[in-house]
Amino acid sequence: MRGETEKKKIKRRLLELLRGKKVIKTGSFILSSGKKSNYYVDIKNAITDPQILDLIAELIKIEITGAKIDKIAGPALGAVPIATAVSLKTKKPLVIIRKEKKEYGTSKLIEGSIKEGDQVAIVEDVTTTGNSLLRAIKVIEKNGGRVKRVFVIVDREEGAQENLQREGFILEPLFSISQVK
Repeated sequence: MRGETEKKKIKRRLLELLRGKKVIKTGSFILSSGKKSNYYVDIKNAITDPQILDLIAELIKIEITGAKIDKIAGPALGAVPIATAVSLKTKKPLVIIRKEKKEYGTSKLIEGSIKEGDQVAIVEDVTTTGNSLLRAIKVIEKNGGRVKRVFVIVDREEGAQENLQREGFILEPLFSISQVK
């Protein structure tokens, strides 16, 4: 495993890039949780930058190196590029969790395969209450996977950690909102 100094250096550089992309937007916003907020964390725009995406994937790779992880998962839409980048870095297969089952074709809620007992690391872009992550975790577990690690780029610090912990999961944010602002 790489030293903490390298990890800190990567995090510092990533934070500089996120701030440079002005990921925090102010105004009046409705979040996916339904909450109203006077700011929005625009990670989706930031992860269109290959350097940012690469650093995020590198940090998560460092975190899961040595852990028994079989698959990398991400809920659509914001986490898909992140999960894809982590999958490429770690050479672990990708699983995409849809928001809802499609009504055509194969009508699947997940893309990619999960075998009974697969150890899964799930990634998300931003979390507020954690409800979207919990929904994705349930989909993985319903399909036989075992979620072992839960990563988020930015935790808005509005209950996600507590809600996931109540369900037996530890949220591992790369950054809290107070670090990014």
